[in-house]
Formats: sequence, structure tokens, C-alpha cells
Amino acid sequence: MIADLQEEGRKGGAVRGAKLLGQWTQGTEGWYASMALANLALGTSSTLVPLLIAHVLGGSVAEVGLQSSGVSLVGVVGSLVWGRLADAAPQRKPFLFLSFSLLAVTFAGIAFTRSFWALVAYGMVQNFFWVATGAVSVLLLTERQGKASWERRIGQLNQIGALGWLAGLALGSVALAVGTRLTTEETAMRGLFLILALTSAAATLLAARLVPCADASLAGRPFRGAALALKALLTEASKLTPHHLARCLDPRRLPALLSTKDAHDRATRLFLAETFLAFAGIGFFGIPLPLLLAERFSIPSSEVFLYFVVLNVGVVAAYPLASHRIGRMGNKAVQGGALLARLGLFALAAAFLFLSPSPPPGIAIALHLLALGVSWSFFQLSGVALASRLARPERRGRVLGLYNATASAGWIVAGVGSGYLAREAGYPASFAAAAALIALSLLVLRAVPSPGSADAGGSSAPSPERG
Repeated sequence: MIADLQEEGRKGGAVRGAKLLGQWTQGTEGWYASMALANLALGTSSTLVPLLIAHVLGGSVAEVGLQSSGVSLVGVVGSLVWGRLADAAPQRKPFLFLSFSLLAVTFAGIAFTRSFWALVAYGMVQNFFWVATGAVSVLLLTERQGKASWERRIGQLNQIGALGWLAGLALGSVALAVGTRLTTEETAMRGLFLILALTSAAATLLAARLVPCADASLAGRPFRGAALALKALLTEASKLTPHHLARCLDPRRLPALLSTKDAHDRATRLFLAETFLAFAGIGFFGIPLPLLLAERFSIPSSEVFLYFVVLNVGVVAAYPLASHRIGRMGNKAVQGGALLARLGLFALAAAFLFLSPSPPPGIAIALHLLALGVSWSFFQLSGVALASRLARPERRGRVLGLYNATASAGWIVAGVGSGYLAREAGYPASFAAAAALIALSLLVLRAVPSPGSADAGGSSAPSPERG
């Protein structure tokens, strides 16, 4: 009798799981494939670039931090520019087309560069165009879906991107493991960047084919649709005068924007402040991590990728759970829980590295990274959803651009600070700084009103906290 009940319970659980999976995958669109391919290329390069700097170009953890900060600096400017254009332009396709095509060009350039500063320049060009996809992909979803399904659809798209990122890390591990047996490590890394260039070119073709046009009459003529949409985008871009671009390049511009109608109320400004602190904290931990594994723990380059595969398995697996939890608890509560988890993980890592002179066992690293991946899904999905719901509809693109710019600004601070702090005071000091910044972000988050409340700027979006 007990066995029958257990079997019935297992079958019921399987049915519920299948139903949940079916609901989660319902409504996915073909153009997600182009995002997956682009994220595959970026996932590989996220770990490959620090390894190239250290093992081929002779750089240290400080140079890795400088490269990350330089790339993030143009990300701030790009987010502000693309956010404004996304609100004004009638089409979304050209943003993705430009982003993916520039990925192909810059990866090809990195494959042949011999200079650290040329690598930084390629990365800056790449990220300037890539940040456009952050706001544009969310706008594509929110414009084509009802508000009640925003979190689920954003979660679906993020999970597809995370799957691409995970595949890219697996590609990097296998390619370097095989390549270093056949040739030198430098040649294997440079050949892998050429593969990433081809992958990005394929993503460009898919975007031109599959990303929907606003004008339904162009649906059967995808390349003509992309060309006309690109013309519309360039027309809007011509309105951004050199004076406007100079103001965007001024680092004093971002605080000013946060106090104007672009971040139109106290709730949005507080949320962006929390975002800055959170991403700075995440950067103080994440930016030095590849070199920590390679240098202090003497882990081969191909195996470094495997540790990040573990992290991204957690990311991919947790997106449906994150969406479900947001539906029950609301974006703000989920954001706070994810930050609290990261606070504990960062503090634990700092204490362990400070107290233990010998490398920890691989299983400890793997479990730590898996927990980081799970918490990232909850943090990232709730953050993008909060930015979308706090914004007025007519300014949603600009607020999403500000969100990405603020995140990039936090990463800039982390890039410079973590690199030099890790070099001068050690990795435990950088991880302790990460924990302190996350703690500050939690304090600021407490003051952010929940979306839909009277203090949240009058957003017309229904509040998940109210069901």
C-alpha cells in the first residue's frame, strides 16, 4: 500500500514537472536562437580573454581588471545612447543586427592582435554595440506580450542566453583541451577566437532572418526588412549631435541623469543606486576569479572553463524556479534574497582563502560556483523585471538603458579596484570588498518601494506582489 502511494506520488510529481516545463517553454520564438549563438560566443570569450591576457600577452590580474573596466566604460555610454535610440526607433531588428555583426568583426581582430591595448580597444567596440541588445530584447518581449507574462518571457529569453553561454564555456574547455595537444596554447586560443567570429556571423544571419519586423509586410523579406530598419535607426542616430555624445562621454553625466526625468522618481533612483552597488560587489568577486583559479590553484586553462560550466549550469537550471518564485513573492523580495545569498557566499570565500594557504578541493569550488549560478538567475531576472515595471511605458527603453549603464559603471569600479586590490592585498581582500558592497546594496534595496505602489512612480504595470 505504501509502495503504491509512493509510486502514485512519483507519477504525480512527474506530471506536475512536465506541466511546469510545458508552461515555461510555451511561447518561445525563433529569434531566440540568434541570441543563443551570440551568447555562445560571448560565453567562451568571457573566460578566454583573461586567459589570453595572462598566458599569451603576459598581463597580470591588474591588467585583467583594466581591460574589464575599459570595456564597461563604453558600456555605460552605449547603454545611454542605445536606450534613447530604442525608444525613438520604429524597429528593433537593426540593433541586434549591428550588435552581432560587430561581435564577428571584433573576435576576428582579437584572434590576430599582439597588443594588450589593441585587445582592450576591440573589447570596447564590441561592448558598445553589444549593450544595445540588453534593452532591445526586453522591449521586443514587453511590446509583444501582456504585462502578466513579462517575468516568464524575460526569464525564457535569459535562460536561452544562459544555455548559449553554457555551451560556449563547454566549447572553450573542449577546444583548448584538444587544441593544446595538437599545437601551442597561444595558437589554440587564437584559433578559438576565429571560431567565435564565425559563430557571431551565423548569429547575424539568423537575426536578419528571424527577428520580427514592426511592419508585417516585411516578414517575408527579412533582409530587406533589416535594411529598411537599419536606415530608420541611422536616421534617429543622426539626431545625436557631437555635443550630445560628448555629454554622454562625460563621467559626471550619469549622476545627473539619475536625478532627472530619465529616472523619473525616487524609487527608480534608489533601485539604480542598489544596482550600482550590487554589480560592483559582483565584479569584485567575479573579475579576478579566472586568474585565481589559474594562478593560485594552478588549474589548466581548459579546466578553468569547466568550473564556469558548473556556475552556468546553476544559472540555466534556476531560471524557471526564479520566475515561479517572483510570481509568489514579487521582484523586490527575490532580489533581496539573491543578494543575501551572494553576501554569504562572498564572505565565506574571503574567509576560506584568508584562513587556508592551500587550494580547496575541487568539489568545494564547484559547489560554491553552482550556488553563485543559482543566485544569479534570481538576481538578474528580478532586476530586469524591476527596471521594466518601475519605468513609465514611454521611457522604458531609457530606464533599461540606465539600468545597463549603472551596472556597467559598477563593473568599471570593480575592474580597477579588484585588480589592484587582489594584486596588492590578495584575493581575500577583493572578496571581502565584494561582500561589503553587497551588504550596502541590501540596505539601499530596503528603501525601494515595490512596483505598483504609490511610491513607485505611478507605474501602470500590475504588481507581482499583488498576484
